[in-house]
Amino acid sequence: MEIVAILGSPRRQGNSDMLLDTFLKECSGVTGVKILVPAQMNIEHCRGCRSCENTGLCVISDDMQKALELLIQCTGVVLSAPVFFYGFPASLKAFIDRTQCVWSRKYFLKETFPPKKGFLLSVGATRGKKLFDGVQLTTRYFFDSFGCEYTGDAFFRGFDRTGEIAGCEECLAEVRRKARNFFSSLQSLSEAADGQSENT
Repeated sequence: MEIVAILGSPRRQGNSDMLLDTFLKECSGVTGVKILVPAQMNIEHCRGCRSCENTGLCVISDDMQKALELLIQCTGVVLSAPVFFYGFPASLKAFIDRTQCVWSRKYFLKETFPPKKGFLLSVGATRGKKLFDGVQLTTRYFFDSFGCEYTGDAFFRGFDRTGEIAGCEECLAEVRRKARNFFSSLQSLSEAADGQSENT
């Protein structure tokens, strides 16, 4: 049972990184964790050429090819990112847009992917009521493109300074609790998949 962890912030050791690190420390039954940092990857933006609608392949050759295969084959995905102008940082959004080719494989070419589950962690500086609406919707459709069920999230408002969330034990306790529930559900998914493979 492998998971993909995506660090969506362009800066390291910030609040998003701390949330993900806290989340991953609760993992159980996981054989491997692949960490992807879009800001440190060679990723071009989607050109909107629509070639993938016919081929299922992206015409751009860069780091996304390996990332896409990891997303397709894993059991779970955890995404942690800050909110920039009520959306995701540019590097992460470019990463997400490039999953258009697997969306095409699913909806145009009718390919099926192994079932998996996903979780979203996000933190923002302001306390706006709709602060996380944009990133939540984007994540739902991002996950859907490669057959990943959106199973939960944890959102934290009012944190702006680097690493500030480390001082909120209530926040970290919520992350730990939700992480344990998430990894428990992944274990059940993995066991069901193993049982199905034994019966085929």
